[in-house]
Order: sequence, then C-alpha cells, then structure tokens
Amino acid sequence: MKKIIYPLLLVTIMLSSCKKFLEENPSSIMVEGNFYKTEADADAAITATYDILNNQWDIYYRGLYLVAELTTDNAECGVGVANANIFALHDYTFGPVNDRLYTLYPALYKCIANANTALDKIPAIQFNETKKNRLLAEAKFVRALLYFNLVRLFGDVPLVLHQTTSLNNINTPRSPVADVYKQIISDLEFGEQYLDLNNSNANQGRATKASASGLLAKVYLTLKDYTKARDKAKAVLDMSGYGLLDSYFDVFTPENRFNKEVLFSVQNKGNTGSGNGFGMALYIPRNTIPLPGGGMVGGNSADVPTQEFYNSFKPGDLRRDRTFFTSFDAGAGPVTFKPHWYKYFDPKAINTLGEGTLNYHVLRYSDMLLTYGEAINELDGPANALEPINKVRRRAYGKNINTPDPKTDLAGLDQQALRDAILDERRWEFGFEDQRWFDLVRTNNLLKVLQAKGNKMIKEYHILFPIPQRERDINKALTQNLGYQQ
Repeated sequence: MKKIIYPLLLVTIMLSSCKKFLEENPSSIMVEGNFYKTEADADAAITATYDILNNQWDIYYRGLYLVAELTTDNAECGVGVANANIFALHDYTFGPVNDRLYTLYPALYKCIANANTALDKIPAIQFNETKKNRLLAEAKFVRALLYFNLVRLFGDVPLVLHQTTSLNNINTPRSPVADVYKQIISDLEFGEQYLDLNNSNANQGRATKASASGLLAKVYLTLKDYTKARDKAKAVLDMSGYGLLDSYFDVFTPENRFNKEVLFSVQNKGNTGSGNGFGMALYIPRNTIPLPGGGMVGGNSADVPTQEFYNSFKPGDLRRDRTFFTSFDAGAGPVTFKPHWYKYFDPKAINTLGEGTLNYHVLRYSDMLLTYGEAINELDGPANALEPINKVRRRAYGKNINTPDPKTDLAGLDQQALRDAILDERRWEFGFEDQRWFDLVRTNNLLKVLQAKGNKMIKEYHILFPIPQRERDINKALTQNLGYQQ
C-alpha cells in the first residue's frame, strides 16, 4: 500500500485586522466542507486509515517490536542501540517518561482517529450500500486491532469512538478494560457481517471476514473465553481460500507477499524509491556484509535476537533458519555473524534497506490452528487438542501436515504439559512477529520466564506499561497504572 498523506480537516482560524484575507475562500484548499462528498473520498478515508499502520517505525513493526519482543527472552539490544529508553524497556527499568512509549501510544490513537473520522463521515456519502458497509467494516477492524493492542499494553484506556472536533474533548478519562473489549468485539462482529470473504487481486491487503473472525479468536483467548475462542478459530479454519503453505520459508518470501496463510498483514511497497518499503537497516548486521562494489551493507545491529532463542529450536526445525540468519553473501563473498533476524529480509533491497518488499504479518492461519488447540486443551484437555498443534509442527519439520509422524508429533502430554508446549510452539512459530510479550502475559508466564532467565528488575506491575507522562500532561483526566511513579 503506497503511503499517501491526505490533508484532512485541519482548519486553523486566525484573528486578523485584514478583513479581505479572512474573506478569501481559495477553491484549491481541501477542507471538511468540500471533502467526504464522493465514493472516491470514502475510499481515500479508508486508505488514510490503513496508511498509518504502514508507519512501521511507530506501530508495525518497530513500535510494537520494542514492547512485544525486546521486553522478552526473544530479543536484546544490539550494538547499534544508543537510546537509553530502549535499554530501559529491555531491562524493565522504564517508567512513564520514555520516548519509545511516547511514540507508540499516540501513533495508535492517531490511526484510531482516522478510523473514527471515516466512520463518522462515510455514512452520509451516497454510494453503493454494500461497498459502504464494507468500508465501514474495514475502519472498524483497524480500530478494533489497535484497541486490542492498547488494552493489552496499558489496561484501561480512553475509548474514543468519534472524530475529535474541539479541544474541549481532549480530557477523556480511561475506560475500564471490559468496556474496551466490548467495543472491540462489537467492531469485529460488524466486520464478520460486512467484510469480503477473500480479497481479489485488485483488492489485496484489506481486512476480510477471516481477519475479523481470526482477531476475535485471539480476543476471546486473551479473555479466557475458550468456547468462543475455539469456535471463532474453527470458523477461520473452515473458510475456503485459507490454509498452511507447505513451506514455512515461503510464507515470508518477497515473491509471495500475498498467500493463503495470511489473514491480515500490513502492506509495504518497496522498490519505489519512496522509502515506503520494509525498513531493514535496524536488524541487519553492522559493518559485516561486504558489497561487490566495495563498502559494507549499511546495517545497524540494533534489533537482534537472543542467542538463547536461537539455541532453543530443536534439531530439524526449519523455522530456525527462516527466523534468523548467521551468514550471507551479498555478492562479494560469504560472511558469518551472530544470529540476526531474517524473517523479513529482502535480498533485493540489500543496497536500499528502506525498500524491502515484504508485508508485516499480523494474523496467520497457523495462529488459528494453535489458538484452536489451546482453547480445546483448556476446555477438554489434550485428547482432541493435539492434531491442530501437530499440523503446525509437521510443517515446521518439513513433513506433510495431514500425515501423523511420531518424530514430530506431540503425544502423551497432560493438560499443563500441553500448555507449556503450546507456549513454546508459539515462540518458535511467531518469533519477530510481535507476539511473545502478549503470549507470556496472557498465560501468566511473563515474570516466571524472565526471572528464570536472569531478569532481576521485572515486577508484578510490569504486566502493563505506564501511561506516557506526556499524554497525562495533555489529558488531565488520565490516571497512571499502579507501580509507576504518579
């Protein structure tokens, strides 16, 4: 999705003694009065909503990476990190004053604001009702996705559902977690009703019914409503047009950006010269990979995996060498290095690291299999929960997903052992996809796992992040989460 900035709705009124200036009404200026009139305007509003997801430095990938991967046993600060606020996130010494939280929190609300504006304005535009409802459902899906991130990261958060039109509306108090989840569920149920089942070639990258049902499955799993989590995951597994690819490697190849395993991804359009592709510099080895014409690949080794995560993969698990790489030849000879992230690496962009062509996957079919298995295990125990999990494992080891294999399949586990196995499986399946912190918190394992691996600073209250102080300075109605300096 090409990044487009739409000059929407911001009109500044200035008092002046020059009456003639105030009476000017240039027709070339786009203001609210001459926008949101046509179907094309509705399309533009939805594009503007998706567009902010594409700002990977604020949300996907890096904004969320710094709170969902770096704060776990999956990642650490590499030699390219110079920002003390990033070290603080990794070390659990962060507080309400942290520039990375300052970046993430308002970015999530900025995207929600675009969705809210679309939802307020599109209904009055006259065009095909089927398409109108689909566009509204897309805006609601994005809003639900971002509130799902917000409520898990920060707990109670302001629940803003309409366009902000006055500075008098900025002091919005935090809404209870239950109310936020109620709205998320409502938005996604609307999506299930009105989103397209599948995307056509001309409509790729948009939310679908599978996106809505898949996200609902994860919402219900987080809420420990295992019956609904099971049913929503099963609904996606039964949808036509979706499934596991034969090769885990192929899920992330640039040539295969759109494939049947992806339920929703953030679109990056590289090789345009606009810097709108997937930015790879932060996770590429620093001054290590030589280029044929001289010089080195301009990597920074900032965002890097832990050696322990790399070592945790079992022999024969093909996901390891798709999640990480330890050697590369850019045309001037192979070199080796400590493990670095590889999953979203685009070799064709080795000279232009801001032009990677991969999309960033938010929801995948394998997540539905593991969600389905986890929900069944919680409801009924392991007996019927093993097969969906083993499908994911068979693919990981290069086996036919529908053929039982005693070398790869889980068997003979009690309920707790299967819980532990699923948590491990999710770690191996979704490394570098911003899921680990959420999984550890959801399963009440964050402190246990990190303390066992040497983190001495983590405390009980770290299952939520602090409300950024800068937001509280602006919005006087915001309270702070327990454990952080008030």
